[in-house]
Amino acid sequence: MSLIKRTKNAGNSWLRGKKLGELLSSQNAVCGLVFAFFLAVYSMTLCSAVFWWDSGELIANIAVMGLPHRPGFPIYVLLGKFLTFLPLGSFAIKVNFLSALFASLSLAVMYRIFASSARLFFPDESRRSRLVHLCGFFFLLVLGFTYSFWIQAVRAEVYSLNCLFFSLLLYLAVLHLVRREAKYFLLFFFLFGLGLGNHHLSLLSTLPALLVLILGSAGEWLRPKRAPFCVLFLLLGLSVYLYLPVRSLSHPALAWGEVESISSSAGSVLALDAVRNLNLGFLSHFTVKIEHIAALFFDQLTLPCFIVSLVGLFLLLKRSRRLLAFVLLLVGGNCAAVLLMTTELIPTNPDLHGYLILSIFGLGLSYGMGIFLILNRIRRSSSLVRNVLTAALGVVSLFPLIRHYPEADLSGNRIAHNYGLSVISHLEPNSMLFADNVNLNFILRELQYAEGIRQDVTVIDRGLLGFGWYAEQKRKELAVLFADIPRDVVGDPLFASLLGRCLNQDRPTYIEFTERDSGLVDHLVPSGYVFQASRIRVGRLTEEDLAAQKRWDRQHPFRLGSESKLLEPENHVWARDWDAQRVFALSFYRLGLFYEWKGMASQALDRYAQVRVMDPLNEELLARIRRLENVEALSEPEPPDSLLTKGSTG
Repeated sequence: MSLIKRTKNAGNSWLRGKKLGELLSSQNAVCGLVFAFFLAVYSMTLCSAVFWWDSGELIANIAVMGLPHRPGFPIYVLLGKFLTFLPLGSFAIKVNFLSALFASLSLAVMYRIFASSARLFFPDESRRSRLVHLCGFFFLLVLGFTYSFWIQAVRAEVYSLNCLFFSLLLYLAVLHLVRREAKYFLLFFFLFGLGLGNHHLSLLSTLPALLVLILGSAGEWLRPKRAPFCVLFLLLGLSVYLYLPVRSLSHPALAWGEVESISSSAGSVLALDAVRNLNLGFLSHFTVKIEHIAALFFDQLTLPCFIVSLVGLFLLLKRSRRLLAFVLLLVGGNCAAVLLMTTELIPTNPDLHGYLILSIFGLGLSYGMGIFLILNRIRRSSSLVRNVLTAALGVVSLFPLIRHYPEADLSGNRIAHNYGLSVISHLEPNSMLFADNVNLNFILRELQYAEGIRQDVTVIDRGLLGFGWYAEQKRKELAVLFADIPRDVVGDPLFASLLGRCLNQDRPTYIEFTERDSGLVDHLVPSGYVFQASRIRVGRLTEEDLAAQKRWDRQHPFRLGSESKLLEPENHVWARDWDAQRVFALSFYRLGLFYEWKGMASQALDRYAQVRVMDPLNEELLARIRRLENVEALSEPEPPDSLLTKGSTG
């Protein structure tokens, strides 16, 4: 008998032995408890403000119903806007809670997937329903408390919604495999199209694994007469992307890329420009990247859980090759997509963990199935042996929680929010700020559009002025400032023209200093993390300028003292926020670079010392410090002879 027929008969016999109402009642109760448990944990560790990178952009775009960076995430923006009407606190907290809600729902669905798969593929072993519940919960403990999954549940991001779509698709595939009802198959294609309206490439990477489960029972739907229905439901789900051109007609305050028409929206969503420029660069250091991904899996699951997961894969090889094929295709497809999407793998980057979250699910599933089959093998052993091993596996399942809780707990982390405030709060009214840091740009968007803070300040992202769509948006928004500047002027030349015009109009103007700004050094005065520009040449900084910067340093918590420790109340939070350390290292480095180019070695060394605490192995930085120390030593006057020396020589 073929594997498909055996699976069908096993599933039907299991369903015949249970009343559907009783089955759904028990599973609904467990799913409800799972949902409530994880929602409570994620809510307690939820970030209370904006976080780094895309979080600020997504919160701001939900606030104004804008168009985020490609692929635009229309379903995320629409769901986010709907749920932000709930009375849950600040706007940022509402959007962050949205991630916790999606993550908890996905885990509840994943419990159903585990229970249904266990009963479908292992009907004899699944007669012990308590064991199914227990192993399913152990599986969720491992998956839900990895940093990869947890960090997506406590900040504004699209990855928890991506997990929810994947879990629903997988559950529909399992249901169709058991019941062979058309509604599950058609709903699968509709949800797949809808899910592509979130993080499309990540979800597409799961398609080979999902097809392994669903195509075996979908032969009748692949016939020419019925296939159009599948395409129709897929297109119905994909229609969510119409939000992009329709919303762009209203010229929202925030819009990324050229999305005014359906064709331009399709080009942006599909990243056609990136596809045209695609080369084999992503294959560089291929083996190193694979090693980094394997190390990340090992770190996320922890050693004991990783070993049990491998044992689970071995047991699936012997007991259910179809389920094994699903897990391997899921992990392989997801990793292949990550290698294609990323040029550099940074293990501490939360977005990398978001990309790989579906691989973590696959390994977590093999962990759950592994302990399920192991405990079934010892069912005839003494109760003492069974209870001890079950308790031991329960403790092992808590290892990811113990390992990753300090890193994933963002409940006290307001560093990104405070960083944005410290940049913008002291600027003069109606000033212009040229940012050159996507992190800062996104945070300022959240502060201005979601919280209504310092909306009088105009922010232009220097890095985006090189893109025609962004320059054109700013031309329409700031027509007077851009007047008579040719449209073919983009990038740094456009920035130079705009800077000059702002200064000629006597408008307070600030810039983020970069390595490209050596020619501006004598026209800048430090003002916190940014610099105020001046038409008049500024020679040596006055004592008043230096005193003002020192006062600003004392008023803001992100500084280092003589003992090289952060003098701020969130030490433990800072130590676990790698993005914060990277952002502040860059800010302090640029401040040091400015002072170095101004010939102020002492001030430059102070800033470089701050960077060195966060990046102690940076060879370029160490070389700069050594060079400046030599310059400072040569510039110091020789100390006069002491009285003791004079007396001894006389």
